[in-house]
Amino acid sequence: MLQNNLTNQAHIEASALFVERIPIAFARRFLVMGYRDTSVENNDEILLQVGDESAWHVVDTVRRTLGCHVRPILCEPEEVLAQINQGYQIHNRSADSAVAKLKDEELDPRKLSFLDHRDDLLDDSHQTPVIKLVNSFLFDAIEARASDIHIQPRENELVVRQRIDGVLFQTLTIPKEHQEEVISRLKVLGKMNIAEKRLPQDGRASVQVGDRVIDLRLAALPTSFGERIVVRFLDKSARLYTLEELGMGENGLKRFRRLIQLEHGLLLVTGPTGSGKSTTLYAALQEINVADLNVLTLEDPIEYQLEGISQTQINTKKGLTFASGLRNVLRQDPDIIMVGEIRDRETAEMAIQSALTGHLVFSTLHTNDAASAVTRLIDLGIEPFLVASSVIAVMAQRLVRRICPECKQPQEAMLVDKQSLGLADDYELSAWRGAGCKNCRDTGHHGRVGIYEIMEVGDELGELIQERANASEIRQRAMQAGMQRLLDDGVYKIQTGQTTIDEVLRVTMRAVETQSE
Repeated sequence: MLQNNLTNQAHIEASALFVERIPIAFARRFLVMGYRDTSVENNDEILLQVGDESAWHVVDTVRRTLGCHVRPILCEPEEVLAQINQGYQIHNRSADSAVAKLKDEELDPRKLSFLDHRDDLLDDSHQTPVIKLVNSFLFDAIEARASDIHIQPRENELVVRQRIDGVLFQTLTIPKEHQEEVISRLKVLGKMNIAEKRLPQDGRASVQVGDRVIDLRLAALPTSFGERIVVRFLDKSARLYTLEELGMGENGLKRFRRLIQLEHGLLLVTGPTGSGKSTTLYAALQEINVADLNVLTLEDPIEYQLEGISQTQINTKKGLTFASGLRNVLRQDPDIIMVGEIRDRETAEMAIQSALTGHLVFSTLHTNDAASAVTRLIDLGIEPFLVASSVIAVMAQRLVRRICPECKQPQEAMLVDKQSLGLADDYELSAWRGAGCKNCRDTGHHGRVGIYEIMEVGDELGELIQERANASEIRQRAMQAGMQRLLDDGVYKIQTGQTTIDEVLRVTMRAVETQSE
């Protein structure tokens, strides 16, 4: 066998015959991957990457299985493993073909009860058609960077939609007669009761895509046309973002860094579901020197593992709520506490008491802007003087889709756009848009970036809070003190070519309406 690197040659491509007939588990175990030379006409020879020079018997096995001539080529084991993952991903990425196969093959629901400890989405050997279909659309969603996938029954069909960069796209339609099999497979995957169809259920699972392990959170809900299921993806191998990568402006980043270095107080991050609040808090915790501090978190769910930090999963069924967990965390002598979310009065009281007794507390709230977080705490029953003395700052945020760099082009800013953004008619606004290309799946967007507003609670704002001022009055005073609104940061992101006018208006319109009241 000769030492060679097949992947650097343009006329060499993965062999469809090899991928179809050789299970991925076999290829990984013996480190073999098949290729064909497209520069030679009518060439049925398989070029076999081999990562183990003692694997002669495997070469013979592949030759007999494929029924053609096989030429082994010795390569580095790491390269072979990477090419196996890539080759089988390309072969398994079509969910539409899996739907077509459903019409030709009989489905046996009893086969759905079989489930490995962790399914490999690239291994379709010995799988029923419905399992191949579910694996295919889960794999497609992961490859498309979807955060979640919605399987929604309609009157005459079952629709699969992916949420990519915060927006839902319909990607697949499955015939109605296969709805029960697909839903049952997903429920088995999430270890839910497939016989219970009248009550909501939650489940979880782990799947493998190549060398990546993806956690799934499944939620089933009965509807008039059958159960719908939402699957949320948590990629364990995904790296965490740093504060610099979140998109904060230079001044905002300096202020936020100063705030997370304080010794005590309550720092709140607000925004709707899916606005990146947890990502921001994870980035903040990474910034802190945990070697000298005792950092504990209470989360639901734990999305990423942070080295050097003790993380606790909330379990309401067993009685471990944010409030009860926080009460026990205080016995661990923490310096910094992260509470995943303040949902009720008890949790709010415990978080504020923790902040007042010398701890730095990070948490999140669901409000439209920074000023509304203050009134939300008061609405939960917290006394204004406690809010004023414990809250050090509130940061509101949204996520806007980035313009795809491959198809980015200038866009003329219309007068109505400037008016919608609250700009003067003569304001010179430079705008951009994505025309749509293969890189962004013709959406014009690829990835997301945050827009932020930071409201620090000083003595002046503290007095206003104790007077039970409304959110509008607090906001106006904060703006007079130099607070930049979400919309202002959005305009900056438009000017610098990071996002579009439509995106900023889409995610800030509710906040703009609130601020204009």
